[in-house]
Amino acid sequence: RSCQLSTRRRAAHFARADLLAPMDTMARARPYRCGLLLLASFLGPACLLHQQADRHAADDAAHGQSQEWSMRRRLHKVKSRRRLRPGSHLIHLRPRELSSPADGPPLLRFAVYSDTHYWVRSSTRSAWMRRVAAAPVRDGLVVDAAEEVLPLLLRQLSAFAASGADFAVHAGDAVCGGSSFQQEGGEFETTLRLYRSLEASVLGTSWPVYHLPGNHDIHPSGGGTRAWRKAMCANASRECDAAQPWGHACDATVHARTIYRAVCARAWRVLLLDATDGIDSDSDGRGHIGATQLGWLRAQLDASAAARQSVILVMHQLLVQPPGDGWVDPTQDFIDNREEVLALLARYDHVRLSLHGHVHANSIATRGGVVFVTTASAAEYPMHWREVSVYECEVRLTTHAVDAPLQRVRSRDADPRLGRNDIKLGPSLANYVVINTCANSRHRH
Repeated sequence: RSCQLSTRRRAAHFARADLLAPMDTMARARPYRCGLLLLASFLGPACLLHQQADRHAADDAAHGQSQEWSMRRRLHKVKSRRRLRPGSHLIHLRPRELSSPADGPPLLRFAVYSDTHYWVRSSTRSAWMRRVAAAPVRDGLVVDAAEEVLPLLLRQLSAFAASGADFAVHAGDAVCGGSSFQQEGGEFETTLRLYRSLEASVLGTSWPVYHLPGNHDIHPSGGGTRAWRKAMCANASRECDAAQPWGHACDATVHARTIYRAVCARAWRVLLLDATDGIDSDSDGRGHIGATQLGWLRAQLDASAAARQSVILVMHQLLVQPPGDGWVDPTQDFIDNREEVLALLARYDHVRLSLHGHVHANSIATRGGVVFVTTASAAEYPMHWREVSVYECEVRLTTHAVDAPLQRVRSRDADPRLGRNDIKLGPSLANYVVINTCANSRHRH
């Protein structure tokens, strides 16, 4: 009975990959294991799953089905648990391995990459790496491998573009500005120009790449993101131009005014938000969405609702707490007026997904019917970027590793914090997931 009562509260734990394998062993489990499993708090619903698996295995055997298929069927039903937002759409989260192939090509397909932390070779960079290596607590960021890792990432994105993808979004922290790297102002500006030059040389200028700033794109000597905007030519696009939905790769007349943008594609609208809004210098990593931008966001949500478009948000810092305790900092990792932003989002029922970087980890959470996803750093283990494929009634998210296996292992081994690499990699559901976005659609089994 306690297993049944806890199933709804703890269904999210079945997103972890360790419950997907080995299926045959779990399907043979017996009810007497329930007492032992209750010792681990997150395994409460697993007791019920084991009991039900035995019953359904017998039923399936009568119909020629294997025990493994029985277990997969039960996992699918638990993992596609409906999360209801009052008066709104239903959200279903499904692991890719338990999902049927999508019907036809996607309506929209784009890449999100973040936290590249490019830094040209210099004595300042070498000194920073020596300080990090000597510190008892450190991360696995390998900025001294920037000349190797960034070109590899860009070549993968170039292949992604050649496959027919629509555009890419860099979700912030292209370089190593802000406060923590202690980079000099002149070196920061030079690094920005070299980053943009390298990106353009590999990706060209015809395929749209939209840039959003992070806290490490703020000038280390103050002045906000003015130098970043000048170098990056910020975002491309005419806002929701139906004739040319992706706009131009670099529109100087637009970027000089604002960074935030709307990108339209058929029944979807992607809203790119500036989470450094009004921040002149980076002291603690936090983000902010200013009053003017909030007014713009409100207008975009109204317009997209009137046009019957679903909305995807992209920004650098976080809006909601990811699963797990102790690995995010409430004073450094969030947009400081996030409750104001979330209150605005709660007024609408067509916001489906919010994508973020900043915390160098893959995670997934839900709040108010919206799925919030963070993507790992491209410059730190597991060195991921994310593919987003949008269909009529679902969004499919897939992570891809930068093809730099030696640097990935080096980054993994450089971080001594217990369990931190597992957090960075994230659970299976944060790497490969299908988000069903239609209220009355039926899942195919």
